[in-house]
Amino acid sequence: MSSAALLRTQIEASLANRIPGALTIRPALAPETISLGIAELDQRSVGIPRGCLTEICGSTSSGRTTLLLSLMREATQKGECCALVDTSSAFDPLTAFANGVNLGRLLCVRCAAPHPKLSPIDKALRAADWIISAGGFGLIVLDLADLETYLAQKIPLATWYRFQRAVESTSSAFVVMEKQPFAKSCASLVITLETRYSQWKPTLDEPQNPKLLTGIGFAAGISRSRVDVSQRKPSGNSTTEFYVATSWAG
Repeated sequence: MSSAALLRTQIEASLANRIPGALTIRPALAPETISLGIAELDQRSVGIPRGCLTEICGSTSSGRTTLLLSLMREATQKGECCALVDTSSAFDPLTAFANGVNLGRLLCVRCAAPHPKLSPIDKALRAADWIISAGGFGLIVLDLADLETYLAQKIPLATWYRFQRAVESTSSAFVVMEKQPFAKSCASLVITLETRYSQWKPTLDEPQNPKLLTGIGFAAGISRSRVDVSQRKPSGNSTTEFYVATSWAG
């Protein structure tokens, strides 16, 4: 046995009662995830990891709200409590209820009301800090999607790092909704959304009549992932398309 191997054996033996296998390299465990509740994404094993910061990004009408409501429905229907920090007060509880979200398990913090000292984004960041620290929430969402890009860019990297460190010791999934990713290396997963197509049909089945929107096709791509993906199903395409029909499509 080499001197290095002998020294390692002696160190591990001396620490065995307190730290078994102190110098043994252990494979990283894949974090538990929350299902997005969309069949096409679930088939690709795309989920929101617990104990991590995840960004869901996209422009207006790119499917952000659809994905958010589906995610909250999955969490609340499994008996978990969710928290939504709504920076622009854009959340519609009636739409959420119609999409299956259990509002009795949802804490919504609205931040758009005027304050003499704090801006909506200041209030939102503070609220997210307090909620993560309080614990007890399976899903925490910070919605910055309607915030002007230049304002979101002013959030210091230290803030994202603080969120990352705060959530990593919990079983909560922390999701940030944005137009574009801002958390940089602090995000374990970044999902980017875009609209691919829309479907319309004439009312009363007559071509000359006004057309009715019946559904929209979206595409979700993973632009960054530090999550163990070894159990995901292989695919040559990193983008997943899914279709959402309107409630009035019949």
